[in-house]
Amino acid sequence: MKLASLADAKIQLRITDAARDAEITLLLEHASAEVFQYIGPQADPTWDETTAPDVVQAATLYRLGHLWEHRGDDAAADTEDKNWAGLSLRLMRTRDPAIA
Repeated sequence: MKLASLADAKIQLRITDAARDAEITLLLEHASAEVFQYIGPQADPTWDETTAPDVVQAATLYRLGHLWEHRGDDAAADTEDKNWAGLSLRLMRTRDPAIA
């Protein structure tokens, strides 16, 4: 399941050739799964790259950019926290509000 298209992913990553399409597709699937899981029960299981709301597609591409740049082999652990904070801001209206 992908929440954004390969074409949009390549625009986000500024990649114009097809040499890394398989790698981009894999990371796009990972980013989509993480966004879908983050939204939780509010996510529509029928969403795909053509039906997901714009904010969900944008958040997926945002997460993809992070996964592309930080493959787990760098020492900048704080970038992960900052990325999730940014993702949270983008998706907060898609989730159920917390019950106090």
